[in-house]
Amino acid sequence: MSAVPRLVVVGDASIDYFVQVPHIAGNDNKAIGSLSGVYGGGMSANLAAAAAQHGIAVDLITKTGAGPYTDAALAELRRLGVSIEHSLRDLRHPTWMCFVQLDASGEKALTGADTGIKVPAIEEIDASVMAGADIVAPLADDLEWAAAVAELGRARGARVAVDLEPDAFEPDQPEFARLLGLSDIVFLNAASATKLAAEPRGAARRLIQLGAALVVISEGAHGASTLDRDGVVHRARLRGEVTAVDTTGAGDALAGAFLGALLAGAEVHESLRRAVAQATRCVTAVGGRTYLSGSQRGEWPDELITITTER
Repeated sequence: MSAVPRLVVVGDASIDYFVQVPHIAGNDNKAIGSLSGVYGGGMSANLAAAAAQHGIAVDLITKTGAGPYTDAALAELRRLGVSIEHSLRDLRHPTWMCFVQLDASGEKALTGADTGIKVPAIEEIDASVMAGADIVAPLADDLEWAAAVAELGRARGARVAVDLEPDAFEPDQPEFARLLGLSDIVFLNAASATKLAAEPRGAARRLIQLGAALVVISEGAHGASTLDRDGVVHRARLRGEVTAVDTTGAGDALAGAFLGALLAGAEVHESLRRAVAQATRCVTAVGGRTYLSGSQRGEWPDELITITTER
């Protein structure tokens, strides 16, 4: 273990365009709205920024390109305590971007535009950065790529954490089993869980059977829960209601805060409380990490997060 716990996040950093619409446009339909803002995003960048708020060292290995907002997004990451010293820049391509429709309830429809440089190629990653890291967290959009990054981290003594998005995996894929066999901490949302079992705890048990030591399941407004190999379940729920204006990045905030708190020395149940608090703050502002600056800074009040434990 290093003197200061260290997390290495490997993956994406995007530019996100937010449009407030009266309804989410479907097939052969359109919605005319107004531009709410352009912000730095990306699952990996959001996770890294969330984790850095807990006093640990965070390195982000990503790849960005040209574009009018990229410099500001990278400067924001540095300001939030994320090291991007080992990230790459390719000015021949635009930074990858997302277009987000937001309706009045805070729900979203997101379209990503991969410009060819969403993540670094395996051979472009400086794996020496992982030496001495406590946890390596690869983006799990591409299971084969994520498993290769996980192997690099494992070879240097790090644990591995992954966040499973529902459209990124199929349970019977060999690459899925391979990645889970390399992973210690696995995050998934309710939609991901339903691809694995009829109910969340069954999904968590399946992931533990595949190799995970700890599974964290996000259930949106209903909070989150954990299950470990010993069968211990922690649940964190928000008491009362919060007005959500944008759910973009809430899962990233939860995963990053959990890892940051855990590496900073918090117990699993306290890490979960902080994670739910940070994810709750995230949905109160437009953008995946705008909640980390200005008037949005600070934790959700402790008394509004209820923790229960089952053994």
